[in-house]
Amino acid sequence: MKNIKNRKIAITILTGFLGSGKTTFLKNYVNYLLNNQEKPRVIVNEYGNLDVDSYTLGNQIEVASILNGCVCCDSQLDLIKQLKHFINKSAMHHIIIEATGIAHPLEIIAACQDPEIAESVDVPTIIGLVDGPQFLKRKLYTNNTKDLMEEQLKVCHAIIVNKMDLVKNDTKAALNDLEELNPNAAIEYTTYAECDIAQLLYHSNVSSTSDITRHGHHNGINSLVYTFTGPIDRQLFYQFILRLSDNVLRLKGYVKFHDAPMDTYEFQYANGLPDYHVINQSMELKIVLIGEQLDINQLRNKLDVIQFT
Repeated sequence: MKNIKNRKIAITILTGFLGSGKTTFLKNYVNYLLNNQEKPRVIVNEYGNLDVDSYTLGNQIEVASILNGCVCCDSQLDLIKQLKHFINKSAMHHIIIEATGIAHPLEIIAACQDPEIAESVDVPTIIGLVDGPQFLKRKLYTNNTKDLMEEQLKVCHAIIVNKMDLVKNDTKAALNDLEELNPNAAIEYTTYAECDIAQLLYHSNVSSTSDITRHGHHNGINSLVYTFTGPIDRQLFYQFILRLSDNVLRLKGYVKFHDAPMDTYEFQYANGLPDYHVINQSMELKIVLIGEQLDINQLRNKLDVIQFT
């Protein structure tokens, strides 16, 4: 896949529950990138069939809409396809994905690290928007909704607590729960999602210079891309999958085995469960692992053993 002067493309994922202010921040973020000589493209995901957000950005940048589905599940292939389209464009440095309010960002990270594009892009930076009053009332929602709201924030590198003008003084201390959910994230308290974006990125260990693609430590979420040169031993690979530690959150890739060298298998791994099947197309034999504080060297060594046995 073509890459512009071998420079990896930055990806920012904007996450946050419904009504938290993602689109308001998105407009501010786009202006920030343009002022820093970045050339962003935006992917807007709406669970329904009506796209409102892309119209608010005007004509200054290219915006792609993914409707009638969530990019963390049923529309994930559409997201990968759109990412590939943008990656192949010239003079483009940054892709922003505004996720629907019910999306889980970890699944979007997995899409952004798909084997077909992983070597062209950086590990995504995740910025979470929080509706302050809504967060304080989260226990009134169903357990599933409450858990989703919290899980969206746990993987963020930066958190913007919005609508602080609507938070009563005697309840502000309860917002400290955010620091317990994600002690590594930079947190800003705002109204109308207005904040110093350069400072926010700096404190979240992301470069605050115009070369915003140079990411620092990503709060424990990292990844490994590994390429096989040919078919491998089936049993050794199965054992590798079954022995993955709990901090490996996702695996996806394509492999061939010695006992069926003409077949290409697509492998998926999530929540401790593997899934695989033969596909009817030729793919590069590559896998991507995503997790929390992965020991990259150890994993690479184990895969080398499989490769060369």
